[in-house]
Amino acid sequence: MSDPIHPEPEPTPPADLPVEYEDSRVYVELSLPQPTEPVQARHRRNDDAGWLRLVIVMWCFWLLGAWAVAWLSDTSVPRVRWMLFAGSFGMMLVWPAFRLSESVDPTRPGRQAIGPIFLDWLGLVLVYQAVIWSLHLMAMWPLMRGIWLDAAVMSWSLLSALIVATARRWPGAIARSIGMLLCIALVFAEPLYIWLLSEPGHEWVMRISPIQALWELTEPPARGRIHNWSNRIITIGLVAALGWVILGLWAMGERLVDRKRRKQVSPTA
Repeated sequence: MSDPIHPEPEPTPPADLPVEYEDSRVYVELSLPQPTEPVQARHRRNDDAGWLRLVIVMWCFWLLGAWAVAWLSDTSVPRVRWMLFAGSFGMMLVWPAFRLSESVDPTRPGRQAIGPIFLDWLGLVLVYQAVIWSLHLMAMWPLMRGIWLDAAVMSWSLLSALIVATARRWPGAIARSIGMLLCIALVFAEPLYIWLLSEPGHEWVMRISPIQALWELTEPPARGRIHNWSNRIITIGLVAALGWVILGLWAMGERLVDRKRRKQVSPTA
């Protein structure tokens, strides 16, 4: 039994716990642990994987819809050409519009630009292989025609993906709007210029837009001219690949700088 005249001293709390004294009682403040960096990275990977699945599912529906329209419509454009243009425009215009219309996390705009966008493009291209080579069998093109047509779609769509990834490095809507305008200009600016400003009778060879290359590569085998477009397809592909390498090095540099900054401000550093 405690002595009321000589009470026992209050227990001393451990020195390593934050304490607060109130009414001669000890309250230990416990804070919930914050998610560690690996946990946050895992959540981000799950979000990116969810977006990729959504993009692939929507892409499949787009291709099925284009196939149905091509086979049910009465048009002078060959169904094989219609299907190929619908798929190509889906990768170069519809998918960029979808990706550039979504919100970007302002705390990590650069990380959202590289990996997820490249994986999107890779998934779209892999699914599209089934369409291109099915059309190749239906149209009875030579093997080299199918290879160059596939290379053309991959090169120009990779350039569109580069524009999307670059625009998403900034969280503002202005950058994404400019990126969408550039994607549209990549496809339609040169044909519009030819239609409005070129002289009648002047034969124009498109150097930036993929429309003329895809049109001639989908001609019947006797009229298609592959040699006119092989160098241009290679050039577009190399430009797109070089742009992705530069963008990847830029993102790696930013990540190293951020990691060094976190170590400097960390209390345990």
